[in-house]
Amino acid sequence: MKNLTAIETQTILVENRLDGPGKPGFAYRNPSSAIFYDWHAHPCHQITYARRGTTQIEGPDGHHLLPTAHAIWIPAETRHRTMIRDLDGVSVFFDPVYFPHAGPEHIQTFPITTMLQEMLLYTLCWQSGSAEQDPIAQSFFHTLGLLCMEQMQVKTARLFTLPRATHPSIMRAMQAALVSPGQANLLLMLHHAGMSERSFRRHFNEETGMTWQDWIIQARLFHAATLLAEGQRVTDVAASVGYTSLSAFAKAFAGLMGMSPTRFRGLQA
Repeated sequence: MKNLTAIETQTILVENRLDGPGKPGFAYRNPSSAIFYDWHAHPCHQITYARRGTTQIEGPDGHHLLPTAHAIWIPAETRHRTMIRDLDGVSVFFDPVYFPHAGPEHIQTFPITTMLQEMLLYTLCWQSGSAEQDPIAQSFFHTLGLLCMEQMQVKTARLFTLPRATHPSIMRAMQAALVSPGQANLLLMLHHAGMSERSFRRHFNEETGMTWQDWIIQARLFHAATLLAEGQRVTDVAASVGYTSLSAFAKAFAGLMGMSPTRFRGLQA
């Protein structure tokens, strides 16, 4: 994976004209190679759609997973950093002045319908600066924005956000856990946090709204989705993220993704 510095990330933003407004919007195809963009923000709303592959975005409120057949909303001027792995998709940018509504204030992953998939891919007709004087483009981006807003309001039990903490001790434990989620355990996290189990559990729940167990399971499944998108075997992935039972892994994965790990892996072909 290529890790970009802040300067390199800003250079790419300028090259793709992401440092200014895009009236009413524009799009570009995401790079398929593994790349990690440093912290940045841009003046346009962003919706990235993943036809294949997975992406993880870290924002002010935590880590967000963008799995296959989903899209992610990033509001204008929201600082974030992005890790892309073998992604086949498109990023669409909307000028907030022309966007039909204010939109959600936080980063949000949402499922994509077949119609929205085709519309998002069709935006590749317009690069930055090419749509401003095009009435068809203006109507298209307006309609696309409305439909995406409607889809973001669809209620789902699936949670694609891994909350972050502000407490320094909990932050240390989280960072250690994310290095290797499959090997992370409570005793190791207590060591990194320098806290008693009772204090750790209480602070963790107060900071994230989740129990430690629920949080680490979600972190493992996020990592599993990334490995499956790379084409790794289901049995190998299950073991890598700490599951000794393949059926338990499949059940947990389906609970988050809405599909079996075998089907998810098959979508990457």
